[in-house]
Amino acid sequence: MDGIDLLRAVVRWVHVVAAVVWVGGSLFYLLVLRPAMSGSNGGDTRERFEMTINRGFRDVVDVAIIALIVTGVVITFDRLSSAPITSAYYAVLGLKIAAAVSMFLLARNLGTRLGRWVRPRRRAAAGAVAEPSLADDPKRRSRWGMLFSPSRLIVALGLVAFFLSALMVHIYESGIADI
Repeated sequence: MDGIDLLRAVVRWVHVVAAVVWVGGSLFYLLVLRPAMSGSNGGDTRERFEMTINRGFRDVVDVAIIALIVTGVVITFDRLSSAPITSAYYAVLGLKIAAAVSMFLLARNLGTRLGRWVRPRRRAAAGAVAEPSLADDPKRRSRWGMLFSPSRLIVALGLVAFFLSALMVHIYESGIADI
């Protein structure tokens, strides 16, 4: 293994870790933390705790987004220049990029600091997010609004991106075996 192979492995590792942290953290947030917190009656304490968690998770997501963009560009150019690529690989890559860009835009709308940096004119109020607070009355939220919330769409798109990544590896390895 030479230096370039080690660099490729590190870049892929950072990419995978960033994706796992973001999508896994989002799954934990939606499936464990939000339901647990929505059942508590802490009032002001719960709201402060929720804001602290949201701020901390936004910081993690911002770092993950930057890591995913940088490593994704490096991996894409490396892969496209290293071997013959089939049209199926290009199609799946396009779908994965579309899923990732959609996730980035949804995260921006949830009020990540990165999103406020990208669009400085529309600064959100501190702690503001595009989804209702856990303290909001769930009866006032529509089923469609909850089903297609930005957080749920990010998780769904993240899982789709993971599947597309596995599919890309399979297509790439099948193409190399044919050479």
